[in-house]
Amino acid sequence: MEFEAIMKQITGGLTGDPQKDMKYLQEQMDKYKDHEYSKEIVRACGRLFYDLVPDDSKEEFIKALDNDNKGFEASLKEIHFNIYEKNYDRALKLAEEMVTAHEKMNLYADDAVSEYHCFTEPMQEMLYTYYAKPKKEIRASQIDYASLYFLYGSILVEMKRYDDAAMALAKAMKWNPASTVIAFEYAETFKCRGMMKPFMELTKETLKYTYRPQDLARCYRNLGFYYSEKEDYETGAYCYIFSTVFQQAEIVQAELYYASQKSGKEFSPGAEDIKACFNEKGIQYGPSEAVGFSYKLGKDCYETGNYDMAGYFLSIYAGFIDDDEVQEMLNEISKKTGGKE
Repeated sequence: MEFEAIMKQITGGLTGDPQKDMKYLQEQMDKYKDHEYSKEIVRACGRLFYDLVPDDSKEEFIKALDNDNKGFEASLKEIHFNIYEKNYDRALKLAEEMVTAHEKMNLYADDAVSEYHCFTEPMQEMLYTYYAKPKKEIRASQIDYASLYFLYGSILVEMKRYDDAAMALAKAMKWNPASTVIAFEYAETFKCRGMMKPFMELTKETLKYTYRPQDLARCYRNLGFYYSEKEDYETGAYCYIFSTVFQQAEIVQAELYYASQKSGKEFSPGAEDIKACFNEKGIQYGPSEAVGFSYKLGKDCYETGNYDMAGYFLSIYAGFIDDDEVQEMLNEISKKTGGKE
């Protein structure tokens, strides 16, 4: 039987009596322990079981889980501190111990019906769902594997162990495929190894997931570096120039001077010149659909009185677009939430 049919059969056997149903679900989990979909069935039954647990017992479970998470976060903070102190050997040892322990437990592994991620913002999950179109149900991992592998990879980058860093950061991206922070660090591992094509490809992919001006600017600076390295100084200059629309950076003028010296040309393109160049090179022009999404979602949240989420989405939109209507909504949200957006 397929997973859906089995779960329909199991849920059909629930009586509404918590005590009987808890015993019944335990029997079903045991019954299907050797089935092809055993992991999926046990997890689904576990969620049903949790719904039947008395509230006071749920509180104990949540408290225990919270304590585990606090211990995990404390370990990450210790790694951060050692990185700050440039004690990379100590930071690496701590990170390796955590990675080894959690890989051995193998919690929150994807199964036939669910995939687990560590998104840190609503926009990340929304963009991943939009672009990746996952066929499985997305569930949140209760352990922040993305941060663990990101820290691990970052330490390895500092130690110039770029191959190892790339493997760690690839795992971090699996856990949070919409994180620009992880993507930029992962891209650096290609850049440092002279692997310019994957550096460029990853940067172009990251453009789709950018929803803040500084991240968009960094993507274009990365592409400026790539095209300059390929001696396509015009495209490189256009990327650097366009990056300043979203964030000023001292390095841009130095790179434009370099491109001018190498090519013997001065670059002062208009918007249409940049658009034409980007279209030819397959480069996204400006922010992705994320900005449009953020406006619609923010306005919907505002109209239904969900001011915290309205402020979150509309602030993303306002980072790119100066709009009187949006600013009025943000001002109103600030009043209603006591200045908190």
